[in-house]
Amino acid sequence: MHASSLSFTEAGAAGGLVLLLIHPMGADSHFWDACSVFLQQRHRCIAVDLRGAGGSPASGRPISVDAHARDLAALVAVRGAGKVVPVGCAVGAMVATAFAGLHPELCDALVLSNPGYRTLTSARVMLSERADRVRREGMRAVMPGAVDNAFVGFEDEARLKDYARRFAAQDPVGYALQIEGMLDADISSHLQAIHCPVLILAGGRDGLLPPEHAHDIHRHLATAEFVEITDAAHFIPYQRPEQFSGTVIEFLDRVTKDTD
Repeated sequence: MHASSLSFTEAGAAGGLVLLLIHPMGADSHFWDACSVFLQQRHRCIAVDLRGAGGSPASGRPISVDAHARDLAALVAVRGAGKVVPVGCAVGAMVATAFAGLHPELCDALVLSNPGYRTLTSARVMLSERADRVRREGMRAVMPGAVDNAFVGFEDEARLKDYARRFAAQDPVGYALQIEGMLDADISSHLQAIHCPVLILAGGRDGLLPPEHAHDIHRHLATAEFVEITDAAHFIPYQRPEQFSGTVIEFLDRVTKDTD
């Protein structure tokens, strides 16, 4: 795939770090809109639509975590961005981890929100069934459960409805292919190559990728910083944009100062 065909937006402070914002499965770059209001005050933000999502080209086959990471590395090269800070949520955090493992020379730091370690057997069965169902019956067949499960305890009804609207408007075949690309996802092989500063955030109410996944990653990245937000769910950047952004900015200010 030609990386320049990936859809993205780029804005923010010219003198800061370059943050590569990577959305979760089932979303697109608009996932980061609220966070970007805060992050762009200090840093340059590139919010990208992964292949098969948003305005990026569709894919005729499942897209693996590593394939997404290669797409992003090519985009970084095309943009001449130099080093970046991959910032990913959920499956997007798995892609960010693969990016950092495959291209450690391109990473100033790494931020993982609600990360997955690998796709467990139970999740693989559920996801396979979901992919089959949306192919047969369309996106509405998995509503509202597919969204509600990610928003446990979230009280902002307007933002929940906006996320649900965008989720339901996806092409069902494209969404099924996204799912199928993650059925065997496993980022464990990438962890040993990561030596940049890492921030890991977990949601205490995240039932889809519970904190155990984040703890597994943390055990392999001993110098990583770990933050659990006990009353947050599956999408901390979307559900707690100001808190998430403040935590990220403070972390980046500190680790950048430490390396100056």
